Amino acid sequence: MLIFVDESEWPRPKDPSGFTVWGAIAVNPQISREFFREVFNLTRKFWKVSNPYEFEMKGRRLLNKRAVTSPKKVEFCEELLSLCKLNKVKAFAVGLKNAGTTVSDELTEPVVYRAYSRLLERVNAMMSEECRDGMAIVALDSQDEKKDTERARAFGNFLYGNALGRKLSYIVETPFFVSSKATIGIQLADLVAYALAQQNQGRTDIKYICDRIRELEWRSNSQEEDVPRRGFRFEDLRQQETQTVV
Repeated sequence: MLIFVDESEWPRPKDPSGFTVWGAIAVNPQISREFFREVFNLTRKFWKVSNPYEFEMKGRRLLNKRAVTSPKKVEFCEELLSLCKLNKVKAFAVGLKNAGTTVSDELTEPVVYRAYSRLLERVNAMMSEECRDGMAIVALDSQDEKKDTERARAFGNFLYGNALGRKLSYIVETPFFVSSKATIGIQLADLVAYALAQQNQGRTDIKYICDRIRELEWRSNSQEEDVPRRGFRFEDLRQQETQTVV
């Protein structure tokens, strides 16, 4: 399974009341080439582009307060999410209430471990239920060599050095770093992360888009009590307690 992950922090500059949301989508590699071709064809229809990299589907670009007044951008997002649902794309998200630092700015072990653990345990649960003969390959948005190295090290340290991480047997131990401008999967993950981060900051004008995203949320069929039941989880790092976000 291909897992594309991206992060959205809001508001900027960082604020103690903000959310850092990691969004992820899972795409079956057996249909990924055709799915991404369909996404590009949709992009070409709306934006008259000739190459996939000519229009980057950033959440900020499509769902900021001004953008959602554009019927064209709203319709594009709706058709895009319908295409995801048709191709059985699964969505995951971990929201962390900022505690004076962010995952992207300071890769401190406790924060990174919490983000990785919440996200990867859900991906692993999906794999154990639906793809027992496969592995989850995680792709992250590349930033620069230093940050990519730090994130790869934290990723490996979590899987090898953390008690929970060692139990996640369906996750390939090394993440791959890709360009968001050239990778549709990362752009879709960015859209998920941005929309949910905005909604958790109180925006109501994108509720219908977030509702469509929540239709993609992975849901567990397991009866085991210690298995994650859903693909989304939001936490307040300051209070150390899970918040229910509607």
